[in-house]
Amino acid sequence: MSDRRYHPALDGLRAVAVIGVVLFHAGATSGLSNLAPGGFIGVSVFFTLSGYLVTTVLLREITDSGGLDVRRFWARRIRRLAPASLTVVVGAVVLAPLFWTGFRWVDAAAGAFGYTNWHVIVAGESQLLRTIVGPLGPFWSLAVEEQFYVLLTAAVLVAVRTKRPVRTLSTMVAAGWIGSLLVQLMVSGPQYRLEFGTDARGTELLAGCGLALLLHVHPETLRRSAAWLVPAGIVGFVALLALASTTDYDPPWLLRGGYAAVSVLSAVLVASLLLPGPLTRLLAQAPFVAVGQMSYSWYVVHWPIILVMTSDRIGFDGWPLLAAKVVASSVAAAVLHLAIEQPLRAKRTLIAQ
Repeated sequence: MSDRRYHPALDGLRAVAVIGVVLFHAGATSGLSNLAPGGFIGVSVFFTLSGYLVTTVLLREITDSGGLDVRRFWARRIRRLAPASLTVVVGAVVLAPLFWTGFRWVDAAAGAFGYTNWHVIVAGESQLLRTIVGPLGPFWSLAVEEQFYVLLTAAVLVAVRTKRPVRTLSTMVAAGWIGSLLVQLMVSGPQYRLEFGTDARGTELLAGCGLALLLHVHPETLRRSAAWLVPAGIVGFVALLALASTTDYDPPWLLRGGYAAVSVLSAVLVASLLLPGPLTRLLAQAPFVAVGQMSYSWYVVHWPIILVMTSDRIGFDGWPLLAAKVVASSVAAAVLHLAIEQPLRAKRTLIAQ
């Protein structure tokens, strides 16, 4: 049976992940590239956590109704994700003449329709400054997730037509994880092909799916594994922080199987946060939860703000500039979260009632 409880520590984990990403980007553009050189690991954590949560929702629906209402599932996804991201896309289009003269309508279309990752790959190295380093560059990870949701929905629709849907889905998830690992190990091409390809990054999302399936079939696993899982989660958390603090930008080992290993580490961490323990209590504290709840808005809005706030425009560099970027982007995220995300969630709740 899928866990229906709310676990605030998972929002706390979101907070740590998004802070890592923001510090990585803000530091790299403020003359402090050594601050969080591996902060992009936060995206990997997001992937695994997203895979776990979405699969948990799908399993709950299968259990309750014996099938999947695709229209309702995607309506929830769109209401949850589209308003904030489309607001940022529109803002980028409006502000492009002032700040990003190389920005094109195809970049905005890729961000709006969820294919930024392949748009970057196809555009190639000569266009990286316009695509991945443009104002909507971080949308590549949103695209990976959205494409994954499509594939996962299809897998669930196939699974529910079999005699043992959960077992069928588990087999497909395991095969997908192995297949994604093989892509990481065998596909040739430039770094950005492995970094942004949905097939290459699938291990991280599928690890979360696998965790959700394991706990659905064997919910007692958490209780029986608590003695080692809680300390293992702490070790995993420290290891991820170490990677975020020391790893240079996407080294070859990370792209060639390393992300698969990180996915297992993240899955263990997520599982540990479903149990009581010191790390769970820490990440369930109100400040972490509050940041985690607005993490999506912060992720989509932070990069264009960081790009605008250059040392030439602001008048200073280093730590003061980094602090200004973090504060400005977090304030913009709070406004986006409270003015766009929250009202639509409340409206959705009223409609459901």
